[in-house]
Amino acid sequence: MRYRTLKGTDLQLSSICLGSAPFGEKLGKEEAFEILDQYVRQGGNFIDTANIYCRWIPGLENCSERTLGEWLRLRGAYKDVVIATKGGHYLFDTPGRIPRVNETEIRKDLEESLLTLGLDVIDFYWLHRDDETKPVEEIMDILEKLRRDGKIRYYGLSNYRTERVEQARAYLQAKGLNGPYAVSNQWSMASINPGKNMNPDPTLVEFTEEEYRWHCRTQIPSIPFSSTAMGFFEKLKKSRVEVKDGQIVSEGNMKEISQSLLDAYLNEDNLRKYEILAGLQKETGYSLQTLSIAYLISRPFQVFPVTGVRNADQLKDAVKAGEICIDAGRFDLDD
Repeated sequence: MRYRTLKGTDLQLSSICLGSAPFGEKLGKEEAFEILDQYVRQGGNFIDTANIYCRWIPGLENCSERTLGEWLRLRGAYKDVVIATKGGHYLFDTPGRIPRVNETEIRKDLEESLLTLGLDVIDFYWLHRDDETKPVEEIMDILEKLRRDGKIRYYGLSNYRTERVEQARAYLQAKGLNGPYAVSNQWSMASINPGKNMNPDPTLVEFTEEEYRWHCRTQIPSIPFSSTAMGFFEKLKKSRVEVKDGQIVSEGNMKEISQSLLDAYLNEDNLRKYEILAGLQKETGYSLQTLSIAYLISRPFQVFPVTGVRNADQLKDAVKAGEICIDAGRFDLDD
């Protein structure tokens, strides 16, 4: 696995960040431990979690952090990995998605995360949601206070619109401070059809062309989630869908693909991307999943895709993307 120093920090990170959202819900403890063990054996060291993960299911609490914390203790792996976690998400058991982006609630989440993970300080801390009724300057002051208190080392913004991130950056620069150190919004090689996101949460922020240009200009890293588009390209291949010039010429077994996935990602743009990936696969032998993740890594600014996996084969495809180097021009896409 290739490593890069996250811009503006001293964090040496593997190119692929392992997402732990499935831990405790879709993956039991034994399965999660095996995934974590294999990830580290294959050179991975960057793990993403969140205080809110699994709380959408009554009784599961924050089982992703709990699973990861137990693994860290049993394996003595604290020095082997960099943990990123998130706080400030609205509560699922409270109607109306009431924002919790205030110092009291963020500290509550952070202290619980520290205790659950068995850490004294979080290497990278995300605010999981925005509260656009608050000045972004007020939010940055909270994060800076946590940093000065020694609770977090570096921080970023997840599900924040570009305008808000730019305001945060300008405010911090004016005070002679660095940050935010990265942005985490939903981004994959596959574009999402308007209004058809498989996650209907209106507080989730999709990556935009405006954000792409902003990252190119500022060189602030992106650490995107949902980076594989639920395996859309690979599922097209397994279903033997044939495409030419962005049009389906043979549906194969496309009916075996879930309708929600097709609603989200089936469009001419993605079919053209599928053709490009299929051509690269014939040339390189890499899976479409590997190539679609490599596409993100090949951007002209640092990208560390967050990839959640459910088995060893998916992990292998993800890790391979962090090992190979493919020139961006090979994808032949207009950005």
